[in-house]
Amino acid sequence: MTSTPRSIRSLGIGQFLFAAGFVLWLLFLPNGGENFAWPVVPSLTTVFVGTSFILRTFLGFMIIRTQQWYRLRWVVWGNYMFLAIILISTFWHIAEMNWTSNIILAHVWVVIYVFEPLVLPFLGPFDEASKAPVPAELSEGEIPLGLRRVLIGTLMVTATMAGLLFISPEFMNTRWPWPLDPFNARIMAAWPAGIAVWAGTMALSKDWVEIKMGIQGFILYGGALFVAWLVTFPQYDLTRNNVWTYGIVTPVITALLAYYYWRKESELRGKRSAA
Repeated sequence: MTSTPRSIRSLGIGQFLFAAGFVLWLLFLPNGGENFAWPVVPSLTTVFVGTSFILRTFLGFMIIRTQQWYRLRWVVWGNYMFLAIILISTFWHIAEMNWTSNIILAHVWVVIYVFEPLVLPFLGPFDEASKAPVPAELSEGEIPLGLRRVLIGTLMVTATMAGLLFISPEFMNTRWPWPLDPFNARIMAAWPAGIAVWAGTMALSKDWVEIKMGIQGFILYGGALFVAWLVTFPQYDLTRNNVWTYGIVTPVITALLAYYYWRKESELRGKRSAA
């Protein structure tokens, strides 16, 4: 089986360190959003972006520690989508970066999100072995049909969100639970866009062992978003649209993913005990 290339794992180290730093900056520093690479405001946007970088931190950590490529290949196309949205959004609004108040971090952000999406396609692996089915001795069985349906539903919800945030941020400002400006809306679109492609990739995968790590990441991210919603709930203007929808749909999808993860893992443990 193909091993995870050292170049990919090295890139994972950078992804982990920068994403973890962004989590700390945006969630734990006073006025962290306003003084970020661009003004990440209002505070609810700061919390959303900071919480979302938890998912990038998780992916970076898993890339570092995972030696078998078949466990990671679900990441590839969603990663391209995420990075493409970040790159385009940054260039679209480049004049709005904090070039005066935080020129160092503004440059760091631009360098990271030019370098990573442009270098990633050259790191591989691209051979046929990297696309081979999981060997029978490593297989953990089929992906539950119910989980495939949840992933397809997740794709539909997140693709819709991403498209509207990126293409029509002014309209989304009228439908979102807190005020949005175009720059932040387009940056925020990167996460649902990536999740849509990741969910679709996992729904089309053949073996549970290929996507187990991805489901873990989705559960972590959904849980983090729900906790953030609970903690920041007093800041919401309840006259805005979809405050409750955001707080209900997120944990419902997360709970469904957690249920199918638990059921599949329980099934595997039962088979191992019986063997």
